[in-house]
Amino acid sequence: MNLDLNLFDSEEIIAKALKGERPFPDEAIHLCVEGELLAMGAAADRVANLLNPEEHVGYGLAKTVIYSNVCQPQCPFCSGTVTWDHPDAFTKSAEQVVAEVAEAVSGGATQVFLQGGHRIDLDWSYYPGLVRAIHERFPHLQLFAYSPTEIMVFNVAYQKRTSEVIHELVDAGMGGLFAGGAETHQTRGPEYRALLRGPWNEWFDIVHRSADAGLPVIVPFVFGLGESPRERVGHLYRVRAVQERTTAMKRPAFAAVAVFTLPEGRPAAGAELPPAVSSQEYLRMLALARILLPNIRHLQSSPTSQGARVAQVALNGGADSLGPIYLGETAGGAVSPDALTALIREAGRTPVKRDRW
Repeated sequence: MNLDLNLFDSEEIIAKALKGERPFPDEAIHLCVEGELLAMGAAADRVANLLNPEEHVGYGLAKTVIYSNVCQPQCPFCSGTVTWDHPDAFTKSAEQVVAEVAEAVSGGATQVFLQGGHRIDLDWSYYPGLVRAIHERFPHLQLFAYSPTEIMVFNVAYQKRTSEVIHELVDAGMGGLFAGGAETHQTRGPEYRALLRGPWNEWFDIVHRSADAGLPVIVPFVFGLGESPRERVGHLYRVRAVQERTTAMKRPAFAAVAVFTLPEGRPAAGAELPPAVSSQEYLRMLALARILLPNIRHLQSSPTSQGARVAQVALNGGADSLGPIYLGETAGGAVSPDALTALIREAGRTPVKRDRW
């Protein structure tokens, strides 16, 4: 049965959300498809100001270190990955990774995201070894090591429970988790979304175990990969449920939501991509995330997705964070620290450098 979205009233749904009531899923889908952008942005701004009344906008200086480009699955976010026997395959040593981090630290980086492919041919000691090498050299850095989908592979390849993996990584110096991969845990999906698929309960378990270990978790809201409005809303409601559950246990999992789309023009991994997300749709989805996730304090807009100016507009439409600025990267909407802080001030907000979540 098709859902008649005309039966819903956007203003009533928004008013319901602002009173602290949870919209029904079909009401949220109506906002996702038919919601009026200005009204949703204004409501999202109210939620953001209630959570962060100082009107500070946090930003971070970060470095993404790709320790290996070897991976079996392909996805549009990792179009450069290859199989282990490809002539362009690489796996960096701990010394190479530390040298790369050192260069970023000299440029002001205080956060590092350690990412690579899904592989089972390396010894387990390689993974905590990278974390330990970085942490021992730069103990002040907040290190977001690996992702839930990588940890799922660790569970299988090395016969380790999630709690064991998290414990060993935290002991080595892991300081946070970027919880990507949830957007791939759908019951359907074309080939270009063929990133490792695992059941949602495994993703949940990794997030819960990270919260148990006291790690701040950044959860991305990634869209524009061909998913339906129902799938977008379902993702947000699952994230909300995890935050409710972990908050009830006095260990709220998510420190922030990061809103992303695939940057226009970025190549797919051997497959045709859906149409690029417009700026209006990006801002509507960002506002929707802020309205539906009032139990997560921070919401981050990405200059890489739609450019710096759209990210700036988002500061009056639900976002209270920008970036982070990935040092050494020039693609997409990459901006300099000075340009980013100028954008924040132009939006009437106060920039605050965030060294840690």
